Amino acid sequence: MNPNTLPGATRLGALALALVTIAACGSAAADTADTADTAEPAADTRPSTAPSSDDTASAATASPTPTPTATATPTTTAPAETGPISFALPPGTDDPDAILQIGTIADYIAGITGREVVEENPADYMAVVEAMRSGFVDVALMSQFSTALAVQIGAVAPLVVWEAEQLPASLCLVDADGPIQTLEDFRDGQIAFVDPGSTTGHFMPRSMLTQAGLEFDEDYRATFAGGHDTALLALLNGTVDMACTARQLVPIFEDAGIIPPGELRVVAETDPIPIGISIVTRVDLDEPTRELLAAELPDTLMADESIGDLFGGSLDYIVDPGADVYQPLIQVARDAGIDLEDLR
Repeated sequence: MNPNTLPGATRLGALALALVTIAACGSAAADTADTADTAEPAADTRPSTAPSSDDTASAATASPTPTPTATATPTTTAPAETGPISFALPPGTDDPDAILQIGTIADYIAGITGREVVEENPADYMAVVEAMRSGFVDVALMSQFSTALAVQIGAVAPLVVWEAEQLPASLCLVDADGPIQTLEDFRDGQIAFVDPGSTTGHFMPRSMLTQAGLEFDEDYRATFAGGHDTALLALLNGTVDMACTARQLVPIFEDAGIIPPGELRVVAETDPIPIGISIVTRVDLDEPTRELLAAELPDTLMADESIGDLFGGSLDYIVDPGADVYQPLIQVARDAGIDLEDLR
């Protein structure tokens, strides 16, 4: 988390929902190694059955003369783990309704694997990546850029990724009565981003500003508010000149009264996100558990309309996606001049 993080505000259930949808708020990008060198290649959209665990051995005696017996090396599959599965919720998920909704995914994971699921809520997007890499989290629902980062450094094994909506990812807002009418008018101003690993609250808006000829730390100043709601509150309080948030959150914040009627105005919108959110596992998760999840979890989630918004309303997904799927996100970061290694 950036040391300039602004005070937090109460999370709305819809905020956390939108963070993982695009994004609440949530998280993210790449690190040191080339993507193709750190992630496994794409596989079929349905994993094969785990290999048999039966041992195989053969022995033969060449002649009546006593000779050493030749025995083949047994080939076995590592046994499935039986302990609790640690499932990471998106950062900032502190609203009871949102926790309940995302907890539905944890319930499905428990039902499919027959194992207890313990829910974790890391402090920010990069904390999820580090927890996966350190082995403290087994399965996680992650935002786009944080997944791309984790894939590039070999911290996670993507299980399933949803396709993206072809709608603007983020909206950037200003004071409705202020002088900023275009992005050029924002030059020399200050913006409130959400989190360094936020897809809709950092990467996409920053890429948009770069494309508009505004360079980070040269043509504008930035701070990280720590949340989509707190970024907008900073704008409403006059602390910053512009704030960007997930497109889906704007009407939700308006309905909730966070954005008073007529106070803010949309000045710009970003491109769509190249891909949707992902569910990932730690790289050394036992194969039987991973295969069960890959085979059953995506369809199970899609059959539950009550959580469809978490996946952007998309019914299309890729199981066992390869590193190439995340390459468009890496390119967005590069185009925006973001050094993904600095986000670790």
